[in-house]
Amino acid sequence: MTHPYVMFGTHPLFGDYADAIHAAGGILTRVVRNVDEPPRPEGGRFEDRLDRYHAWLDRQHAGHRVDVVALDDFSPRDDERYLFGFRGPKLLPLRDLLATRFHLRFDPLVHPAAAVSSMAVVDEGVFIGAGAVIAPNVKIGAFTFVNRGATIGHDSEIAMCTIIGPSAALASGVRLESGAVVGIGATILENLTIGEGSYVAGGAVVLKDVPARVLVAGVPAVEKKRIDRV
Repeated sequence: MTHPYVMFGTHPLFGDYADAIHAAGGILTRVVRNVDEPPRPEGGRFEDRLDRYHAWLDRQHAGHRVDVVALDDFSPRDDERYLFGFRGPKLLPLRDLLATRFHLRFDPLVHPAAAVSSMAVVDEGVFIGAGAVIAPNVKIGAFTFVNRGATIGHDSEIAMCTIIGPSAALASGVRLESGAVVGIGATILENLTIGEGSYVAGGAVVLKDVPARVLVAGVPAVEKKRIDRV
């Protein structure tokens, strides 16, 4: 059975979501726009990404198009599955509105090419991309995004609304607090904590705990600046 998916909001990672949906046996049927997209260069706009997706569907002879609707015009339908097309704590007000108004739940979306231990705990709305490896006894909090090829070592605890970039490597016993971001190819050594709302830059190697709301970068990673907003 092909499951229809509805995406709330949009992001440059639209293609990753669409790929995972199809790999998991679904099809994207609707995108719900809740806010206007920020300015992006030609080729990087949501409309451009949607055009490329429709072109791919045509090559598959799918005979299908995605409906784009405003949030005020949305109502749920039978058998739909739901996901957010953007990430971080900023999605929580919309999550609360949808839960109150429509009682929606957001199942995890895990690409079949990811390796997720049966002993891991994956919470509501988590996305795990192709090639990611999740070890035993990992806990991944709601609405976290684990990008392609990322690895999370055993007994790590990932709080809600975190973002883990492509090919990032978290060793065992790592803790990411809510809203933390780990950039592409970054490495975090064993038993370290990345504080709430902090950002580990791409390629950084973290050798000690990172406090809340700071940006760290480099090898080894050092604090570069405070982050005023999460």
